[in-house]
Amino acid sequence: MLVFLIIPLLVVLSVAFHVQLPFAGDARLLLINNVCFALVVAGRLLRYLAFMRKPVRYGTAWWWPRRNLVLAASADEVRTTLGREGYAFTADGRYGEKRDSGYLGTTVMYAGLLILLTVGCWDNLTQFSGVLLDGMGPATSLNKLESYRLVNKGPFASLPASLPRMQIINQYLLDDTYPMGATEVAFISPDGKSEKLLLKPRDPVSIGAYDVYMAKLVFEPQIVIKNRDSATLFDAFVTLHPLVQKRGVYSFYGLFQGNSVGGGVYFQPEKNTLKVVISQGDKKVVTDMVFQADQQVVQGDYILSCAKMGQWSEIHVVHRRHKGMLIIGGVLAVVGLLLRLAIRPQRVWLEEAPEGCSIWASGTETMNALKTKD
Repeated sequence: MLVFLIIPLLVVLSVAFHVQLPFAGDARLLLINNVCFALVVAGRLLRYLAFMRKPVRYGTAWWWPRRNLVLAASADEVRTTLGREGYAFTADGRYGEKRDSGYLGTTVMYAGLLILLTVGCWDNLTQFSGVLLDGMGPATSLNKLESYRLVNKGPFASLPASLPRMQIINQYLLDDTYPMGATEVAFISPDGKSEKLLLKPRDPVSIGAYDVYMAKLVFEPQIVIKNRDSATLFDAFVTLHPLVQKRGVYSFYGLFQGNSVGGGVYFQPEKNTLKVVISQGDKKVVTDMVFQADQQVVQGDYILSCAKMGQWSEIHVVHRRHKGMLIIGGVLAVVGLLLRLAIRPQRVWLEEAPEGCSIWASGTETMNALKTKD
């Protein structure tokens, strides 16, 4: 079963250390791996449940412990001694074991793993997550696929059909009250009723089976760069994301790359100030401009302008996962594993030998019970 842990481990390491590892970026491969893992775990669980009440539960297995002990006693005498200690033997008398709570721990572990894998796989198959950039203006329908800039959905996922329309009423810039910004919205139901809520990063609002939350504020200025001959070198919207730490007075930044020029744009929303850094080969030009105040700015060999700018809230709509069931499955798996590790199986294999009886045992209780026979 350990083979099924390779791909999840690669995914965890890839995310934790921000490195690209083989197979770590293929979500479909991870899903197939987990489905196969769940089927194997289900088979193991059914087997353990079927043998729960039987006297011999583990079975003889195909392997024996490497070391053995020879006692000057017959196999019948050894079986009698171990029988008094609670051991049960197979019909041929060659294998025996003692009931232990570790078997229950293994069963609980498989049950927890099956819950964890089944619920996780189902959530991935039915997942829906959409990202939309919306600003102040008319209400946006969250049920329409075209409202989203990015959609990630599982094979069995259905499009949202029960979500209300959303209208952004106000956007709050990054400050001491809202360190990551905030967005005030009104959710409008089909009957026209409106509910006002404040969306903040990491603080989702639950609507039916979906969570809606704001990830960040985003600015998109249209940067136009021309040369002195008025030939356009760059003309496109540049997406500006919040900086983790301000760079001087600037709290937003974004990169751009054209055919012949590239660079970055800083923005101070409090004063509508843009700082544009243009790179062309080894040449770098830095200039400041104020949105809606400066029609165009001439700096070096370049003419810069910003005709318009979008101010958006990045809103995420996510089908809610069954976190409660995942936690229950995880807790059961850990508790079962700890119980299994704490209480080891007590198993014994016997064979007649010229000197008496050869004994292969796993677990210390078996050998302690036979000390008097040694």
